Amino acid sequence: MATAMQQPVGRQCQRYSAPGQMTLFCQNCGLFLPDETGTVERVTYTRRFFGDNVLESLLYLLTLIVGWYIWLAVTASSGQSPAKKMLNVYVIDTDTFKVVGGGRIWVREVLVKQLLINIVALATGIVALVDALWLFPDKNRQTLHDKLVSTVVVYAPRGLPESLGGPGSVLQQRPQVSDVAEQLRELAKLRDEGILTPEEYERKRSELAGRL
Repeated sequence: MATAMQQPVGRQCQRYSAPGQMTLFCQNCGLFLPDETGTVERVTYTRRFFGDNVLESLLYLLTLIVGWYIWLAVTASSGQSPAKKMLNVYVIDTDTFKVVGGGRIWVREVLVKQLLINIVALATGIVALVDALWLFPDKNRQTLHDKLVSTVVVYAPRGLPESLGGPGSVLQQRPQVSDVAEQLRELAKLRDEGILTPEEYERKRSELAGRL
């Protein structure tokens, strides 16, 4: 049985000066708040629904099923299924905020997602569809099988940082100049819209500059 989701207490977004947020993801930009590097984001609807579901099913068929399970044995240790590996998305434990281990991936992807959900779907006819569509109204973009195993899917375009259980690297922990420039433009926009005070803008701008 899934445990209650642990919420980060008073976390501040690494991109915007928005302290004290009681959610998993920043309400302004969607960054994953437990990640101190500011490189992990809430997965998009496209990656989560069409990529994670449609692509996974396509790979399942193209590899003649057996190939998919062999592929899963390779990717599971990094908290990914074959489709998630291609999309740079990872499964995170909502209690520890660390990438899940290989055993949890097998439980999530095979026992819960494939067997339990599909068996119930055969009996009711709609459970699998409800499971896939659940992410759209959910603020953390979780499906029903995420809720059952206490996981959330995140997008990490440069790989999962060491703080979340990933291998870690200089590239993951030091943002590229183009990324910082984009964040500065977004900060200026928030300042112009009155969401950030001039003091908050200057403080966050200095923090970004110091990360280069």
